[in-house]
Amino acid sequence: MLRLFGLLIAGVLLLAQPARAEDGAAAEALVKQAIADAAASFAGGPFSREESRDKIIALVSKYGDITYESELILGRYWRKASQEQKDSFVSLLVPFFVATYAELIDNKSGATQVEVKGSEERADGVLVKARIIQKEEEGVDLSFIISRNLAGRLVISDAMAEGVGLITTIRSDFTSVIRNGGGNVDVLLDAMRKKIAALPAGGR
Repeated sequence: MLRLFGLLIAGVLLLAQPARAEDGAAAEALVKQAIADAAASFAGGPFSREESRDKIIALVSKYGDITYESELILGRYWRKASQEQKDSFVSLLVPFFVATYAELIDNKSGATQVEVKGSEERADGVLVKARIIQKEEEGVDLSFIISRNLAGRLVISDAMAEGVGLITTIRSDFTSVIRNGGGNVDVLLDAMRKKIAALPAGGR
């Protein structure tokens, strides 16, 4: 379940402007709200693949912009991709995450506590440090980067564990697949489709 929060961050990344120091309290509140919503959405699992996908899509719709997240993840390959490839990537991204983290996104107990340990201003936004504790599990320390999107709304733009950013990792993995495929985005799309198809329909 704890890794669910990282997954959801991948689905809420937006083009962002650095948040200001005075946004600290609001940034801390946003982290609490996002984690609480994620925990509540997946309480009582396990869920089918379709149910998990729909829940994540609902969270993405509330907290972010999957199309722009797709652009940031693919980087220069997004600019080289055809419109059909872009549309395919956007449509595959959430189902791919569900297939990849299928066994990690249930919160059967629904009991998740969040301890916000403070915030500080950085060049890329406000860094919020938090400790997530789930019943019968040890706490995990995570850091969240909170920024403002172009509309001025505070959003979660990355999550880090042990200094490693989730978005950076995803971007590296995906672009590596494309690069090894000779720069062809279709190679990544095919790999995503195979991963999605490998998960039994209607279940885990």
